[in-house]
Amino acid sequence: MACGNYSRRVTTSSRDEVGELARAFESMARDLAAVDAERRRLVADVSHELRTPLAALQALLENLADGVTPADPETFETALAQTRRLGRLVTQLLDLSRLESGVVPLERRPTPLGPLLEQAVRETEASGRDVVLRSDVRPPELCAEVDPERLHQVLSNLLDNATRHSPAGGVVTVSALRSDGALRLAICDAGPGIADPDKERVFERFARADPARTGREGGSGLGLAIARWVVDLHGGVIRAEDADPPPGCCVVVELPDGRRREHA
Repeated sequence: MACGNYSRRVTTSSRDEVGELARAFESMARDLAAVDAERRRLVADVSHELRTPLAALQALLENLADGVTPADPETFETALAQTRRLGRLVTQLLDLSRLESGVVPLERRPTPLGPLLEQAVRETEASGRDVVLRSDVRPPELCAEVDPERLHQVLSNLLDNATRHSPAGGVVTVSALRSDGALRLAICDAGPGIADPDKERVFERFARADPARTGREGGSGLGLAIARWVVDLHGGVIRAEDADPPPGCCVVVELPDGRRREHA
Protein backbone atom coordinates (compact mmCIF):
# COMPACT_ATOMS: atom_id res chain seq x y z
CA MET A 1 0.00 0.00 0.00
CA ALA A 2 2.87 2.37 0.79
CA CYS A 3 4.11 1.85 -2.78
CA GLY A 4 0.71 2.70 -4.24
CA ASN A 5 -0.69 -0.81 -4.71
CA TYR A 6 -4.13 -0.31 -3.21
CA SER A 7 -5.41 -3.64 -4.54
CA ARG A 8 -3.65 -5.46 -1.70
CA ARG A 9 -6.00 -6.52 1.06
CA VAL A 10 -5.52 -7.24 4.74
CA THR A 11 -7.74 -10.05 5.97
CA THR A 12 -8.25 -11.19 9.52
CA SER A 13 -10.93 -12.77 11.64
CA SER A 14 -9.51 -11.38 14.85
CA ARG A 15 -11.71 -9.12 16.95
CA ASP A 16 -8.92 -7.63 19.06
CA GLU A 17 -6.86 -4.48 18.44
CA VAL A 18 -4.94 -6.15 15.61
CA GLY A 19 -8.22 -7.02 13.91
CA GLU A 20 -9.44 -3.44 14.24
CA LEU A 21 -6.16 -2.20 12.76
CA ALA A 22 -6.52 -4.61 9.83
CA ARG A 23 -10.05 -3.42 9.14
CA ALA A 24 -8.87 0.18 9.32
CA PHE A 25 -6.18 -0.59 6.73
CA GLU A 26 -8.80 -2.26 4.54
CA SER A 27 -11.04 0.79 4.68
CA MET A 28 -8.10 3.10 4.02
CA ALA A 29 -7.07 1.04 0.98
CA ARG A 30 -10.54 1.27 -0.53
CA ASP A 31 -10.67 5.04 0.01
CA LEU A 32 -7.19 5.55 -1.43
CA ALA A 33 -8.02 3.38 -4.43
CA ALA A 34 -11.12 5.46 -5.14
CA VAL A 35 -9.17 8.73 -4.82
CA ASP A 36 -6.39 7.41 -7.05
CA ALA A 37 -8.89 6.31 -9.70
CA GLU A 38 -10.54 9.74 -9.61
CA ARG A 39 -7.15 11.44 -9.93
CA ARG A 40 -6.21 9.31 -12.94
CA ARG A 41 -9.57 9.98 -14.60
CA LEU A 42 -9.27 13.73 -14.01
CA VAL A 43 -5.75 13.84 -15.50
CA ALA A 44 -6.94 11.85 -18.53
CA ASP A 45 -9.99 14.09 -19.00
CA VAL A 46 -8.02 17.32 -18.68
CA SER A 47 -5.37 16.01 -21.09
CA HIS A 48 -8.05 15.11 -23.63
CA GLU A 49 -9.79 18.47 -23.36
CA LEU A 50 -6.53 20.39 -23.74
CA ARG A 51 -5.25 18.23 -26.58
CA THR A 52 -8.20 18.88 -28.91
CA PRO A 53 -7.88 22.70 -29.25
CA LEU A 54 -4.08 22.49 -29.06
CA ALA A 55 -3.96 20.02 -31.96
CA ALA A 56 -6.27 22.20 -34.04
CA LEU A 57 -4.24 25.31 -33.25
CA GLN A 58 -0.95 23.57 -34.02
CA ALA A 59 -2.22 22.28 -37.36
CA LEU A 60 -3.46 25.74 -38.31
CA LEU A 61 -0.16 27.42 -37.40
CA GLU A 62 1.83 24.75 -39.27
CA ASN A 63 -0.28 25.37 -42.38
CA LEU A 64 0.34 29.10 -42.03
CA ALA A 65 4.09 28.54 -41.64
CA ASP A 66 4.18 26.24 -44.70
CA GLY A 67 2.12 28.63 -46.80
CA VAL A 68 -0.69 26.10 -47.24
CA THR A 69 -3.24 28.36 -45.53
CA PRO A 70 -3.42 32.07 -46.39
CA ALA A 71 -2.81 34.54 -43.58
CA ASP A 72 -6.20 36.18 -43.92
CA PRO A 73 -8.58 37.48 -41.18
CA GLU A 74 -10.71 34.31 -41.32
CA THR A 75 -7.69 32.12 -40.55
CA PHE A 76 -6.62 34.30 -37.64
CA GLU A 77 -10.19 34.29 -36.32
CA THR A 78 -10.10 30.48 -36.28
CA ALA A 79 -6.83 30.51 -34.36
CA LEU A 80 -8.25 33.07 -31.94
CA ALA A 81 -11.34 30.92 -31.36
CA GLN A 82 -9.16 27.93 -30.38
CA THR A 83 -7.08 30.14 -28.08
CA ARG A 84 -10.24 31.42 -26.39
CA ARG A 85 -11.45 27.85 -25.95
CA LEU A 86 -8.19 26.97 -24.17
CA GLY A 87 -8.53 30.06 -21.98
CA ARG A 88 -12.10 29.16 -21.01
CA LEU A 89 -11.07 25.63 -20.11
CA VAL A 90 -8.19 26.78 -17.89
CA THR A 91 -10.43 29.36 -16.18
CA GLN A 92 -13.14 26.76 -15.54
CA LEU A 93 -10.62 24.29 -14.13
CA LEU A 94 -9.31 26.95 -11.73
CA ASP A 95 -12.85 27.93 -10.71
CA LEU A 96 -13.83 24.33 -10.07
CA SER A 97 -10.64 23.70 -8.07
CA ARG A 98 -11.35 26.71 -5.86
CA LEU A 99 -14.99 25.74 -5.37
CA GLU A 100 -14.17 22.15 -4.45
CA SER A 101 -11.50 23.24 -1.98
CA GLY A 102 -13.94 25.64 -0.30
CA VAL A 103 -11.75 28.73 -0.74
CA VAL A 104 -14.48 30.72 -2.51
CA PRO A 105 -16.53 32.56 0.12
CA LEU A 106 -20.00 33.78 -0.78
CA GLU A 107 -20.73 37.48 -0.50
CA ARG A 108 -24.50 37.46 -0.20
CA ARG A 109 -26.46 40.65 -0.59
CA PRO A 110 -29.95 41.63 -1.78
CA THR A 111 -29.74 41.36 -5.56
CA PRO A 112 -32.41 42.35 -8.13
CA LEU A 113 -32.73 39.34 -10.42
CA GLY A 114 -34.08 41.21 -13.46
CA PRO A 115 -30.87 43.14 -14.26
CA LEU A 116 -28.77 40.05 -13.44
CA LEU A 117 -30.66 37.90 -15.94
CA GLU A 118 -30.62 40.61 -18.59
CA GLN A 119 -26.86 41.02 -18.29
CA ALA A 120 -26.29 37.28 -18.63
CA VAL A 121 -28.58 37.21 -21.69
CA ARG A 122 -26.74 40.12 -23.35
CA GLU A 123 -23.37 38.46 -22.82
CA THR A 124 -24.66 35.19 -24.26
CA GLU A 125 -26.13 36.99 -27.27
CA ALA A 126 -22.68 38.44 -27.95
CA SER A 127 -21.47 34.90 -28.77
CA GLY A 128 -23.27 35.26 -32.10
CA ARG A 129 -25.12 31.95 -32.02
CA ASP A 130 -28.29 31.74 -34.11
CA VAL A 131 -30.57 31.37 -31.08
CA VAL A 132 -33.29 33.64 -29.68
CA LEU A 133 -32.96 34.37 -25.94
CA ARG A 134 -35.85 35.53 -23.77
CA SER A 135 -35.96 36.42 -20.07
CA ASP A 136 -38.95 36.53 -17.74
CA VAL A 137 -38.80 37.71 -14.12
CA ARG A 138 -41.97 37.71 -12.03
CA PRO A 139 -42.54 40.03 -10.33
CA PRO A 140 -40.16 42.40 -12.19
CA GLU A 141 -38.77 43.71 -8.87
CA LEU A 142 -37.91 40.17 -7.63
CA CYS A 143 -34.81 40.15 -5.40
CA ALA A 144 -32.73 37.39 -3.85
CA GLU A 145 -30.16 37.17 -1.05
CA VAL A 146 -27.33 35.75 -3.15
CA ASP A 147 -23.76 36.30 -4.26
CA PRO A 148 -24.44 38.13 -7.55
CA GLU A 149 -21.04 37.31 -9.08
CA ARG A 150 -21.42 33.58 -8.44
CA LEU A 151 -25.06 33.47 -9.51
CA HIS A 152 -24.09 35.29 -12.70
CA GLN A 153 -21.52 32.54 -13.26
CA VAL A 154 -24.27 29.93 -12.92
CA LEU A 155 -26.54 31.75 -15.37
CA SER A 156 -23.73 32.25 -17.89
CA ASN A 157 -22.75 28.59 -17.81
CA LEU A 158 -26.34 27.40 -18.13
CA LEU A 159 -27.14 29.82 -20.96
CA ASP A 160 -23.97 28.84 -22.80
CA ASN A 161 -24.92 25.19 -22.44
CA ALA A 162 -28.51 25.80 -23.58
CA THR A 163 -27.57 27.86 -26.65
CA ARG A 164 -24.95 25.34 -27.74
CA HIS A 165 -27.50 22.53 -27.70
CA SER A 166 -30.35 24.44 -29.33
CA PRO A 167 -31.01 24.20 -33.06
CA ALA A 168 -30.50 27.20 -35.32
CA GLY A 169 -33.34 29.63 -34.79
CA GLY A 170 -34.37 27.92 -31.56
CA VAL A 171 -35.57 29.74 -28.46
CA VAL A 172 -33.87 29.67 -25.06
CA THR A 173 -35.79 31.10 -22.11
CA VAL A 174 -34.51 32.04 -18.67
CA SER A 175 -37.09 32.74 -15.97
CA ALA A 176 -37.12 33.61 -12.28
CA LEU A 177 -39.99 33.54 -9.79
CA ARG A 178 -40.94 32.61 -6.24
CA SER A 179 -42.46 29.16 -5.93
CA ASP A 180 -43.34 27.09 -2.85
CA GLY A 181 -41.12 29.09 -0.50
CA ALA A 182 -38.10 29.06 -2.80
CA LEU A 183 -36.63 31.11 -5.62
CA ARG A 184 -36.89 29.17 -8.87
CA LEU A 185 -34.65 29.85 -11.86
CA ALA A 186 -35.17 27.87 -15.05
CA ILE A 187 -33.16 27.86 -18.29
CA CYS A 188 -34.99 25.95 -21.03
CA ASP A 189 -33.72 25.10 -24.51
CA ALA A 190 -35.26 23.54 -27.60
CA GLY A 191 -32.58 20.91 -28.15
CA PRO A 192 -32.84 17.11 -28.19
CA GLY A 193 -33.22 16.88 -24.39
CA ILE A 194 -31.38 14.66 -21.92
CA ALA A 195 -32.13 10.98 -21.37
CA ASP A 196 -33.32 10.10 -17.86
CA PRO A 197 -30.17 8.08 -16.95
CA ASP A 198 -27.99 11.12 -17.78
CA LYS A 199 -29.94 13.80 -15.91
CA GLU A 200 -27.81 13.48 -12.78
CA ARG A 201 -24.56 12.52 -14.48
CA VAL A 202 -24.40 15.71 -16.60
CA PHE A 203 -23.49 17.68 -13.46
CA GLU A 204 -20.28 15.67 -13.00
CA ARG A 205 -16.93 16.98 -14.23
CA PHE A 206 -16.31 16.33 -17.93
CA ALA A 207 -19.58 14.43 -18.20
CA ARG A 208 -21.25 14.20 -21.59
CA ALA A 209 -24.86 13.31 -22.20
CA ASP A 210 -26.10 11.60 -25.32
CA PRO A 211 -24.05 12.44 -28.45
CA ALA A 212 -27.13 14.23 -29.81
CA ARG A 213 -26.45 16.99 -27.24
CA THR A 214 -22.81 17.49 -28.09
CA GLY A 215 -23.87 20.56 -30.06
CA ARG A 216 -22.17 22.29 -32.91
CA GLU A 217 -19.20 23.53 -30.88
CA GLY A 218 -18.84 21.10 -28.01
CA GLY A 219 -18.24 22.23 -24.43
CA SER A 220 -15.64 21.44 -21.81
CA GLY A 221 -18.00 19.41 -19.66
CA LEU A 222 -17.27 21.71 -16.70
CA GLY A 223 -19.98 24.37 -16.88
CA LEU A 224 -22.72 22.30 -15.24
CA ALA A 225 -20.31 20.99 -12.59
CA ILE A 226 -19.38 24.56 -11.64
CA ALA A 227 -23.06 25.53 -11.58
CA ARG A 228 -23.84 22.69 -9.20
CA TRP A 229 -21.04 23.69 -6.81
CA VAL A 230 -22.20 27.30 -6.70
CA VAL A 231 -25.82 26.28 -6.14
CA ASP A 232 -24.73 23.90 -3.37
CA LEU A 233 -22.82 26.74 -1.69
CA HIS A 234 -26.05 28.75 -1.68
CA GLY A 235 -27.89 25.85 -0.03
CA GLY A 236 -29.97 25.22 -3.14
CA VAL A 237 -30.54 22.38 -5.59
CA ILE A 238 -30.09 22.06 -9.34
CA ARG A 239 -31.60 19.46 -11.64
CA ALA A 240 -32.37 18.74 -15.28
CA GLU A 241 -35.96 18.24 -16.41
CA ASP A 242 -37.73 17.60 -19.70
CA ALA A 243 -39.06 20.72 -21.38
CA ASP A 244 -42.81 21.20 -21.38
CA PRO A 245 -43.75 20.89 -24.17
CA PRO A 246 -40.93 18.73 -25.58
CA PRO A 247 -38.43 18.53 -27.11
CA GLY A 248 -35.81 20.28 -25.04
CA CYS A 249 -34.34 20.43 -21.58
CA CYS A 250 -34.89 22.71 -18.59
CA VAL A 251 -32.19 23.14 -15.97
CA VAL A 252 -33.95 24.25 -12.78
CA VAL A 253 -32.21 25.99 -9.87
CA GLU A 254 -34.04 26.35 -6.58
CA LEU A 255 -32.52 28.62 -3.93
CA PRO A 256 -33.69 29.25 -0.36
CA ASP A 257 -35.88 32.33 -0.13
CA GLY A 258 -33.82 34.59 2.14
CA ARG A 259 -36.78 36.91 2.69
CA ARG A 260 -38.87 34.12 4.20
CA ARG A 261 -35.94 32.93 6.32
CA GLU A 262 -35.51 36.38 7.81
CA HIS A 263 -39.21 36.59 8.65
CA ALA A 264 -39.21 33.13 10.29
